[in-house]
Amino acid sequence: MSFYRAGPEMLEALLTHKFVLTLATIVTILLLRWLLAAAIARSNWAKADKRRRISTVHNYSNLLLVIGLIAIWITELREFALSIAAFSVAIVLALREFVQCFVGGVFQRSMRAFNVGDWIKIGDKFGEVIDSDWLSTTLLEIDPHGLGNGYTGATLFIPNSAFFTQPVKNLNFMRRYIEHSFALVRESNGVNPMAAKEYISTRIREHCEPFREVAERYCKLIEHRMGVELSGPDAEVRITTNELGHDVLTVTVFCPREEAHEIEQKVTEDFFNFWHQQFEATSRGGANTSASGA
Repeated sequence: MSFYRAGPEMLEALLTHKFVLTLATIVTILLLRWLLAAAIARSNWAKADKRRRISTVHNYSNLLLVIGLIAIWITELREFALSIAAFSVAIVLALREFVQCFVGGVFQRSMRAFNVGDWIKIGDKFGEVIDSDWLSTTLLEIDPHGLGNGYTGATLFIPNSAFFTQPVKNLNFMRRYIEHSFALVRESNGVNPMAAKEYISTRIREHCEPFREVAERYCKLIEHRMGVELSGPDAEVRITTNELGHDVLTVTVFCPREEAHEIEQKVTEDFFNFWHQQFEATSRGGANTSASGA
């Protein structure tokens, strides 16, 4: 404890000593300058020479005074300079981020990439723009491939500087209609998957018939505005197999977002009903063949 009590006392004594030394240096140099100036003024030199020599004395005394003060306070000046440098670096970094956000806001408004209410994608983040100012953009996070309204309930605050480092995509045309994909997996069990594909394609056309005309117009509008190719109102059905050797029926349908879940459930029900009927027919055929053979 005595060490910690002695620390401030030693520091106070050192500062007192430096203040006294500073005062003594100033008084000594000013006194010497006054004495030299008085001696020069009483000399027999010409007035022009006197003024020149007195000016030289003043200049050298001021230089000596500055050097003396720097020599006395060199440690404190070095620490102060380091503090100023660190503070300046922090200010520069803070202002850089601020300027980047401000310029990003100006860039976004000049490009008109999106407006409040649009669905956008920034990097790997999806959301609906609910607020946008000169420094940041606020998004209500969405799942663009989700069902229903697509909102997750999270709020994202994106600095406008992200517009310079991450791509921005406007998904506003995908908020009403989406390309909804889902997979149906079953063991073959002797059922022809190609027959299932044809049956499911027919059933999907029936389910999508009520909004087919609107879907066609909206699909063409999105393809024209966004420059992408969509599957269109005609559903795409693909058959593949997985690592277990099971048949995988992948369905992609362009439909209203709020009806995607209902359509998926209807198609899934149709698929399993068809598979069950085909399996029972195959089982009865096999049983009849066994009975006739017996």
